[in-house]
Amino acid sequence: MKHTKIFKISSENPDKDKIKEAALIIKAGGLVAFPTETVYGLAALPYDIAVEKLRYIKNRYEVKQFSFCIHSIEQAEQLTGYISPFVYKLMNKFWPGPLTLVLDTRQGETVGLRIPDHPVALLLLKEIGEPVFAPSANFAGGRAPVNAQEVLKALDKKIDALIDSGESKLKLSSTVCKVSDDSFEIIRQGTITQGMIAQVLKTKEVLFVCTGNSCRSAMAEGLMKKIVEDSKNIHISSAGVAAYEGMPASNEAIFVMRKSGVDISEHKARRVTDEMLKQADFILVMEQGHKQYILKKRIELTKKVFLLKEFAEDQPGELSIQDPIGMSIGFYEKVAGELRKSIEGLVGKIK
Repeated sequence: MKHTKIFKISSENPDKDKIKEAALIIKAGGLVAFPTETVYGLAALPYDIAVEKLRYIKNRYEVKQFSFCIHSIEQAEQLTGYISPFVYKLMNKFWPGPLTLVLDTRQGETVGLRIPDHPVALLLLKEIGEPVFAPSANFAGGRAPVNAQEVLKALDKKIDALIDSGESKLKLSSTVCKVSDDSFEIIRQGTITQGMIAQVLKTKEVLFVCTGNSCRSAMAEGLMKKIVEDSKNIHISSAGVAAYEGMPASNEAIFVMRKSGVDISEHKARRVTDEMLKQADFILVMEQGHKQYILKKRIELTKKVFLLKEFAEDQPGELSIQDPIGMSIGFYEKVAGELRKSIEGLVGKIK
């Protein structure tokens, strides 16, 4: 085999034509070493010809698979079929970054996934357009390379190409963490520690949902933040199923909340997204229609969508909290009281 082709590509100003050329080599079944923030990886499509070359270099002929490098959470969903709220929180906290997550798939297998935090790596992965196997670019048992020179010393003439973008930032392989439901196990220690992951596990994501995110859910968010202000393990947010992005809270909601010692004057409305829903541990809605809207989008969320008023012990009867928009201050105060009693019951269940 001839000498490995070298692409020198700057991290600050990546040459997209060179990245496209490297991607074409991978798509044709070749092996290309590329930079990440941890160590240099060796990219190969998960097909026969490329995998045979990769198994030879890594001396891995057993059934055990290689981990994938991907460029989006959507690709993770495609590979696994389902991602739990805890895993979504880990992804949003540590990706792109030095954390490889080993997850269960719907087929009863496991798969390792990572989004690297390196501009050249991400451009390459997007250009390829599909997940790639990406172990470290060295022979089995060798030291994981942190620059192009170390890659060439081990693999010149044995791989098709190398993207040289200088030294890796961290110079340490990623943390590998196996996650099942709400538990995890560190398989390989990197810069992401067990304590950092445990803190994410402890944090409960609470999402309040109403229609416009300018009255009920905005008030609920402010009230709960006030009630649990000393807790570091509860993250609270709100959104609306038909919200106008950036719209402020209504003047009446601001006024009534201010009387309760809660300031929502800086609130900006958000429309609810799939990402918000998937990451939340508790989704609290104001009306049955909101629940139906969410479950129509994602039926798998059934066990974590609740009518907020379900948590109020002394509020029998109608479980909806009515929309106060256009109503009197007195009606807003009534709604605020319902919200407070419901949230107090909710906090008792979460803590």
